[in-house]
Amino acid sequence: MVEIKNPLYNTAAPSTQSLHADAHLRVTSDVTAPINVSTTFEYAKNKVDGLNYGVDQRYVYSREGMPMFTKVEATLSTLTEGHAVLYGSGLTAAYSVLIEHRPKKIALGQCYFGIKEVIKQYQRLVPGVQVVGIDCAYDKVDLVWLESPINPTGEVVDISSYALRAHAAGALLVVDSTLAPPPLSYPFRQGADIVVHSATKYLGGHSDLLAGVVVTKSAKSADSLRYSRYVLGTGAGSLECWLLLRSLRTLSIRVQQQSQTTARLVAFLENARRMAVATPCHTPSEQEYKLGHRIATVSHASLQLCATHCSFIETQHPNGFGAVFAIRFACKDSALFVARHLSLHRFATSLGGVESLVDWRHGWDSSADPTLLRISVGLESFDDLAKDWTKALLALNDHMAAKAKI
Repeated sequence: MVEIKNPLYNTAAPSTQSLHADAHLRVTSDVTAPINVSTTFEYAKNKVDGLNYGVDQRYVYSREGMPMFTKVEATLSTLTEGHAVLYGSGLTAAYSVLIEHRPKKIALGQCYFGIKEVIKQYQRLVPGVQVVGIDCAYDKVDLVWLESPINPTGEVVDISSYALRAHAAGALLVVDSTLAPPPLSYPFRQGADIVVHSATKYLGGHSDLLAGVVVTKSAKSADSLRYSRYVLGTGAGSLECWLLLRSLRTLSIRVQQQSQTTARLVAFLENARRMAVATPCHTPSEQEYKLGHRIATVSHASLQLCATHCSFIETQHPNGFGAVFAIRFACKDSALFVARHLSLHRFATSLGGVESLVDWRHGWDSSADPTLLRISVGLESFDDLAKDWTKALLALNDHMAAKAKI
C-alpha cells in the first residue's frame, strides 16, 4: 500500500501543502477529487489481497478505508507535521485517544465542556480514573490534556512549559489545537505528544460537516488508532471526507485572514472599552462613553502580548493568534441584547466557519459566565464588522438607558 504521507511536500508552504500533499494518491484525471460512495471494492484480478486501486493502493471495505479517506489523512498529516487519523467527530477523536492510551490519572486544563463529558464516559468504562487540575502536582499523572487556544476566550497557554512538566512525570501531553490549526500553530514543535482537532471547526471551515482528527508523532501509533477505528466504525462518512478535503484546499488563506481580522476587531473593542473610562489623562466624549462603557472585558491571545510572562506567544503562533475571542458585559441582559442585535454575526453555537458567529455559552454550559459572549470571526471585512459592533453597542446603551427610566 502506498505511503500516506508524501515527503515531497514536507518543506512546502502550507498553502501548497493543502493543494498538493495528496497528489501521489491520484488515480483518475479529475481535477477535483471525486466522492467515493461505494462501501465495498472489487478484489484485484490476480489475487484477493492484491492492489486494486491504481498501481499502489488497495481498498476492501469502506469502514477500513477508502480513497477519499486516504487523501484527507495525507493532506492533514503533511499540514500538521504528524500522522493524522480521521474520525466522525471531534469528541469521538478525543475518546479514541483515551481508549488507546488508557490513562489512570488525567491532568485537565480549562477546556470545552464536551471534553469533560467524554472523560466522564471514559470513567464509566475504566473505574477509578482520577482527574486533577492541570496546575496540580503530576504525581502518578500519565496523561495531560491541554487546550490552547482556550475555548471560549481565545487566550493561549505555554505548551512547552506543560510539555516539560508532563514528560518529567512520564506523562503524555495531548494538545487540543482546534482553535489554532496550521499554519497558526504547530504543537509538536512545543513538545506535544498528540494533537487533536475538531475538524468541524476551522479544518472544515464552512459549518457543513462533522469530523475529528487525532495526530500522532509515529506511523505505528496512527496505525493502531486506525485499526481501532476500523473495528468500532468511528470514521467519517464519504461526503464528510469530500467536504473536508475541499475545505483543506483553502485552509491557510482562510484562517490567516480570519486571524488578522480578529486581531483588529479585538483591538477596536478593547480600545472602545478603555476610551470609555475616565482617567486623570482622559475624559471620554459622550460618543466614547456610550460606545464602550458597558463592555467589562475583552479576551484574546493578541491582548496577552503585552504581558511580560507571555513572550512565548509569538513563537507558538508564528502566523496568527486565532479567530475566537470573548467579550464580557456588565450583566446577562446586556450580553443577550448584543448577541441579538449584531446583524453580521449569526446568533448560533459553534465556530470556525467562513461566517461570523456570536454564541452565549451559558445557554449550553451552565458553568459558563452568563455575561460572556464567544465571538467566532469569519471572512467579512473588518470595516463592516466594526460598523456592526458600533451599531449594536450604541443600541445597547440606548436600551439600557431607557430601561433604567422605567
